[in-house]
Amino acid sequence: MSAPRSGGARRGRSADRTIALVRNVAPIGPRRLAGTLATGAAAAASNIGLLATSAWLITTASSRPPVLALSVAIAAVQAFALSRGLARYGERLAVHDLSLDVLARLRLRLYDRLEPLVPGGLPSRRSGALLSAFVADADDVGEALARGVTAAVDVSVTAVLGVALACALDLRSGAILAGGIVATGASSALLAHLGHASVGREADARAEVADVVVAAVRSAPELVAHGRTDLVVGAIAAAQSRAGSAAARGAMFAGVRRGAGVVLAAASLVAVVASGLGAYDARRLSAVALAVLVFAALASLESCAPLADALASMAAGDAGARRIAALSELEPPAPEPVLPATPPGRPAPLALVDAVVARGGGTVLDAVSVAVEPGRRVALVGPSGAGKTTAVLTLVHFLECSSGRATLGDVDLAAIARPDLRDRIGWVPEDAHVFRGSLGANLRVADPTASDDRCRRALREVGLGPWLASLDDGLETRVGSGGRPLSSGERQRLALARALLGDPDVLVLDEPTAHLDPEGGTLVLERLAGPADARGVLVVSHDPEARRHADVVVELDRGRIRARGTRDG
Repeated sequence: MSAPRSGGARRGRSADRTIALVRNVAPIGPRRLAGTLATGAAAAASNIGLLATSAWLITTASSRPPVLALSVAIAAVQAFALSRGLARYGERLAVHDLSLDVLARLRLRLYDRLEPLVPGGLPSRRSGALLSAFVADADDVGEALARGVTAAVDVSVTAVLGVALACALDLRSGAILAGGIVATGASSALLAHLGHASVGREADARAEVADVVVAAVRSAPELVAHGRTDLVVGAIAAAQSRAGSAAARGAMFAGVRRGAGVVLAAASLVAVVASGLGAYDARRLSAVALAVLVFAALASLESCAPLADALASMAAGDAGARRIAALSELEPPAPEPVLPATPPGRPAPLALVDAVVARGGGTVLDAVSVAVEPGRRVALVGPSGAGKTTAVLTLVHFLECSSGRATLGDVDLAAIARPDLRDRIGWVPEDAHVFRGSLGANLRVADPTASDDRCRRALREVGLGPWLASLDDGLETRVGSGGRPLSSGERQRLALARALLGDPDVLVLDEPTAHLDPEGGTLVLERLAGPADARGVLVVSHDPEARRHADVVVELDRGRIRARGTRDG
């Protein structure tokens, strides 16, 4: 994907950008595309055939000929009606299957591109904007593909057949019909071009609303506690007002597009009828031929009606494709190695060696060296803003060193494949996530093959044994969204148990006692940072208890090591 352009060049390449994104995400095989186009062409041809044959049958039947003279036309009308319905159903099925396949692949690709960026590569990205990209923008691209393919086939096939039939009956009338179709299509394209900016603003406003709502949901408890819900109510109202204004402008352009299409189509049909009547008066057309001409013109002009909405949908798809492309082009701060190295033998120490890490235009870590040896407990302490989180993200390879090294054993983290690294380093963030599902399924995220006994043992190891025993459904208890609500402390301990279940060489704990009471925090530190056998443990914490349970204490201040010592030093 190329970088987004501005001005007329950007507006003039809406379809190109959407189609380019579709080609990159899900290359469409020629057979599949040919089948989709063939069913659409068959439906459009059947529609022309049905109306033309119906016109011939109605006008001919008015003269009361023998029934046998109408039998072929009656059978043709029935055949065209049946084939039109079947072909239209096949077209819808093929087009929606294609667009839904592209939609699924698009979301998977977007997830694959964003996953390496989290958490260090999205410092300025809004949650609402990401949600909008996954849901609304991807939907717009899929809908643009479906409407674009359908409208292109209907307009092109129906227009060609209708004009060809009209020219065969009366050349002048056929030329007028062709001019009317061109005028209707050109007006739809022009108005879609003029309304492109409105479509983009509407999509941007929708993303802003999503962002404000997500922020409001996250901050709701604190705002309610302080009685300041008016802050988010006002922000949501302002965002909705802007979105409503953008939607109103979009609706106005949509109404103008549709109205202009109806007026031009009606005027073209009147012109064709007038030309046909002239040819009838001049005895160049019979009454039956005149009826066929009018019905063919009606079918051709009617096929242009969805063109305006299809072009507007393509514009919305372009705006969505532009935002998705911008997300897809973000470079991960710690990319996967091209040729992964063999991980060191187990166990292996995890270390930063003279590490310098720059973020946001400044140096966050400056020549920091920290080593977590097998069987050793290291406490990384310091005030807020000292660089502890950056050190952790570098040690778990969510960030890379600008200079210096981050190693597992004697192998750079940057040379180890991400799955191998995750098997060797267990990380528990401060704000742990609980997935919607059973308690056992949440634990088995770390090891899908873990038995029930191993899951129970991991929960007991973090002090959740009595809690588990109190659950009627045990490991089958539903937790997360829509399930059993968990306290912050239970959620934190569940995340610790999940990390232990993965049996890592090194356990990196970011504020493991932040949501626990003093007694619970001490218990967790004793169990996790106590006799660790061959496992190294790094505890990042403000809690003074972390010092007392560590073999080595490293204190950071403003990105530099201010002090290093033992638990007693």
